[in-house]
Amino acid sequence: MSLEVKVVYVDSRFCTSDSNSDSDFKIQLPRNIYLPEKCVMHIENITMPHSWYSIEKGINDLIYVKLGTTCLIATIPSTNYIGSTFATAVATALGNGFTTSYEMNTNRLTISNSQSFKILTDAELATGLNGAWTGTVYNWSLPASANDVLANRTVNSGYSFVSGMLSLNGFRAVYISSSTLSNYNTVWAKGENNIIKKVPVSSDFGYQIIDQMVSDHDFLSVERMTLSTIDFKIRDTKGNIVPLRGSPVSLTIKFSLQTEM
Repeated sequence: MSLEVKVVYVDSRFCTSDSNSDSDFKIQLPRNIYLPEKCVMHIENITMPHSWYSIEKGINDLIYVKLGTTCLIATIPSTNYIGSTFATAVATALGNGFTTSYEMNTNRLTISNSQSFKILTDAELATGLNGAWTGTVYNWSLPASANDVLANRTVNSGYSFVSGMLSLNGFRAVYISSSTLSNYNTVWAKGENNIIKKVPVSSDFGYQIIDQMVSDHDFLSVERMTLSTIDFKIRDTKGNIVPLRGSPVSLTIKFSLQTEM
């Protein structure tokens, strides 16, 4: 038993015409590849741009607030931020008498108001504040909140809110999925089972993320598959397609035979 093809080099610049973007694309192989029994694959040599902003529209640009009896949604403009500029943007977005201050030494943001308020966590947003939300209708399952940026996971209420350590890189990791290669033998926190690689975000905005880490045990079974077209999606931890803004992604698929599986 042998492999007719041991390596496939993937570059999103050579995607199919029906691909959506460099983070949601397909490649067409020049010929069909049959993978025999006990065949496994590794994803190696990933190169992708860190091209997403601190705040991305439709992904993490909203703050949900209950101010007294009023429920409101504040929209933060989509761009890159440092702590001080983020504090200003949040204050402007919230309005309604809110003030903010940024503590550089602790990388934390304080939001204050003369009225008692609460910033809803994702857990509260998932239930519409237990049905008590009276503001603009939103998608309970995908609220596009800025809570990951604010590290807001604890139910809060009062005249001031102190964030956790701000995360202004946008995403700590991205996930590559493929319905073609996954064999549905992985489990993701969101319940999906077609993830083929987790890529830590190791570079700042404007630089390339290069992941060459490979473990002897970091393989997935692809036995008895026939490959013709391979699909890829690059998403954040909540399942949003990561915006790469026309910058290509490349990676290597390496096939091998396992003597024991």
